[in-house]
Amino acid sequence: MEPMIDAVVFLSSLLVPMLAIWAVAALYTQGAENNCYATEILYFGTLLLVSFVTLRTVATNDCCWLIHTATLGIMIVAGVMRRPAGLNPQIDTAFNS
Repeated sequence: MEPMIDAVVFLSSLLVPMLAIWAVAALYTQGAENNCYATEILYFGTLLLVSFVTLRTVATNDCCWLIHTATLGIMIVAGVMRRPAGLNPQIDTAFNS
């Protein structure tokens, strides 16, 4: 029974990074020309969920706090680097010229 409990505890620490990878992949598979607001809402909802789980992990001093904190940081950077849906690409060329 103990190996089963160890496996569940180990998988629970990896659930947050797997969820984050899924959300980042869903966000970046949408083209810049698509107005897919549902994907962005799903991504930022997942970001909120990961934030709350990370806060709980750090507050309870769980052993996987570093994994969850790094996952949260990666999700924040990925969200900042993504061009928002509906943004006109011509605006970028007007500012850069």
